[in-house]
Amino acid sequence: EYELYKAVTAYINEFMAHGTGRRKQSVALARTVIQRRLASSTNAIFESLQRRFEKQRKLLEELEVLPPKQRAIRLAQIQGRLSDAELDEDDLDDISRDELIDEFTVAMELDQIREEIEALRELKERGRRVKDLGRDSKLEALRQCLNQAQFSELKDGKGKLIIFTEHRDTLTHLLLHLHEWGYTTCEIHGGMNPHQRKQAQEQFRTQAQICVATEAAGEGINLQFCHLMINYDLPWNPTRLEQRLGRIHRIGQKHDVYVFNFVADESEDGQPIIEGRILSTLLLKLDQMRAILNDRVFDVVGEILSLNQINLPEMLREAAYDPRRLEDYIEQLQDMDPERLKSYEQATGIALAKSSVDFSDFQKTNVEVEERRLMPKYVEEHFVKAAAAVELKTEPRADGLWRIPHVLADLRSDRLEAVRQYGKSESSYKKVTFHKEHLDQTRHLDAVLMGPGHSLYAAVDEKLNAALEGTLGGAGAFVDDLAEAPYQLHFFEVSIRGQDSRGRNIPLFAELIAVRQEQGLGNPGEQFSILPADCLLDLPSHPLPPNAIPVLDGKPASDFVKISHQMEMRQQCQKDREHFAQVCREYLEKSFSARIRAAQDRVMQLCARERDSPEMALARQRAENDLEDLKSLQKERMAGLSRLSVARHGPVRHIATALVFPAEQMDSAQLAALAQEADPALRRRIELAAEDAVIQFENSRGRECERVGHMKIGFDIRSLASPDPDTGYRDPVLGVRRIEVKGRKRGQPIRLTPNEWYKAVQLAETYWLYVIWDPLDNPGAEPIRIQNPAKHLDYAKREVVTARVFEIPAEAICKFA
Repeated sequence: EYELYKAVTAYINEFMAHGTGRRKQSVALARTVIQRRLASSTNAIFESLQRRFEKQRKLLEELEVLPPKQRAIRLAQIQGRLSDAELDEDDLDDISRDELIDEFTVAMELDQIREEIEALRELKERGRRVKDLGRDSKLEALRQCLNQAQFSELKDGKGKLIIFTEHRDTLTHLLLHLHEWGYTTCEIHGGMNPHQRKQAQEQFRTQAQICVATEAAGEGINLQFCHLMINYDLPWNPTRLEQRLGRIHRIGQKHDVYVFNFVADESEDGQPIIEGRILSTLLLKLDQMRAILNDRVFDVVGEILSLNQINLPEMLREAAYDPRRLEDYIEQLQDMDPERLKSYEQATGIALAKSSVDFSDFQKTNVEVEERRLMPKYVEEHFVKAAAAVELKTEPRADGLWRIPHVLADLRSDRLEAVRQYGKSESSYKKVTFHKEHLDQTRHLDAVLMGPGHSLYAAVDEKLNAALEGTLGGAGAFVDDLAEAPYQLHFFEVSIRGQDSRGRNIPLFAELIAVRQEQGLGNPGEQFSILPADCLLDLPSHPLPPNAIPVLDGKPASDFVKISHQMEMRQQCQKDREHFAQVCREYLEKSFSARIRAAQDRVMQLCARERDSPEMALARQRAENDLEDLKSLQKERMAGLSRLSVARHGPVRHIATALVFPAEQMDSAQLAALAQEADPALRRRIELAAEDAVIQFENSRGRECERVGHMKIGFDIRSLASPDPDTGYRDPVLGVRRIEVKGRKRGQPIRLTPNEWYKAVQLAETYWLYVIWDPLDNPGAEPIRIQNPAKHLDYAKREVVTARVFEIPAEAICKFA
């Protein structure tokens, strides 16, 4: 293997020496591609040598029959294939790379091509002998690596491993051997379209132990269910390394991430592998700098190299061409100064941008976002009912999940926008779940998570919306057992819009809200209030026939939304945008000042060199042009900031209206099923007294409380612990309590609405049930506190279907006293 390495390196240096003019970049790129395939695998370099041999042989046959003039033109075409001096090897796709190293030549005469063909003939035979020996040291290193403790979970089906390689030939080579070793695999590569990659991602999550991928899996794919990575080939572009790690080391990752980087830095007898020695030096240096950079390494490696004026791809190319410079390059890497990154971030305003983030406020916003997240139970109910409406059969499984035996061709048709956006769904699904926690269970690793964003869910939703289009703006009837008089709930889609820095219209904010309208429509005493859209979930339907429900005019409520809620949202968006624009302005001023100073220094340096070397005139003129372009860009970007601070009203769309009746207007049987207390006013006094007691209890323990019961989000009080005074950090579980308060006469059962129970299931350890017996008689009573009641009281709950509640007996509550 090492002899092959030396022979290929010698071939590159002889037949792809440094070019000049238009072909300089093509030569550099061709050298890079071959060097990287040489480092990738014996299979990759053998296949590349064989293809190049055949292409060069055919090129010779083609040129031999051409007249001298046409022959020169044809050679010039091949040599000038890549004229973009800024093009990097990573900018090429697999086809372009293959064409480059298969067809490109620096030869000017036919004899030079003949010499190269003979050299290639010998090289490919040497490569074939190495392959036939069956000893692949890199592959053996992979096998040994897979036997390490970190990979033990692969064997029991729990673990997932992604292996990155640079080349399709190596990918094929790895898949073959991984199958022989007994692993289940899948692949992701540049020859797959986005939908195929998405399907491969799902296959990896549900079926395969190992995914072998090229750079095509380095961007746009979330693989946080995987926490093991092997870089079988290390990219020369450090940004690629960042992108790879970002696929698994991201928000949502629940495990420590292990990344193994494969680098061969010397032969068995101690001879240096040029590229490997440089890359291993870089990795060791990055590891040494980890503490100084506060554990940042792979996400800033590109900036560190750039600030220390190290061009890694060029260094690797030059070292292979002139190994005598290897020690100089290693010394440059060892002398890298991580402090330059901190100085740069301070100078360009990046540190300013980071310091502008209010972490405690960000965490509180996250808490509210988590509370409003779609509840899996409602997503499940919606999909099952929607599937029935569009004639898609769903079957419950014995383990509590679902199966879909056959997906109709209509739901996989290219005519659907959902299919064009998300791709076609599978033709059937053996195991479907709507709950993320199922995917963490060993027995459900092969389950498919269904929800918004899934191709089948989107297709069903699109078909359902088409079928229900005629009902938009209609009305339905419901019952509220707490109401004393009828009221209406109008549902609106509200949006705020703005512009980006280039003047393009973008949505800034959008939500679905409910407007409660007290008393009858047209009454001068109309009163409106804003509620969350899911407030309807706890209300049972009224037995009015559909033809008896009037279609109501929602314009008064729409006007109220525009002059109140939408106005407040626009003002908040305006405030946020102004803050954002100010941070951008300060950052850009610092950043452009630093860049313009550097560009001016470069112009001055070139002017000084031009006095001694007139040939520098072109470089000096280019630097002056770059400086002017930078100033123009600064002016353009600063002018665009004024657009960022503007927020304006978007459309307010009426979706539907609900007529809500109090329980007293129903018959005695329905009233008995719905009413928990004889006197709604007394019930409200009891609830308020219980809430007051809970707030007093929480405040006495240094926690900050907010009443949120009116928002109908499944609990009554949000209680937050004080954030850390130094960092602003608040523990995501211990720092927040969502408290559902129940004040009851001692011995009475506790009833939770479906919305409250499902919210308890969703929020788990952060959801608390506080029960106070006889709060009117015991104002200072200490509440019975039950964390995660959905877990601890599930055994005792009884579903009362007619009243749409889950009832828990008092004795089950008292066990926690």
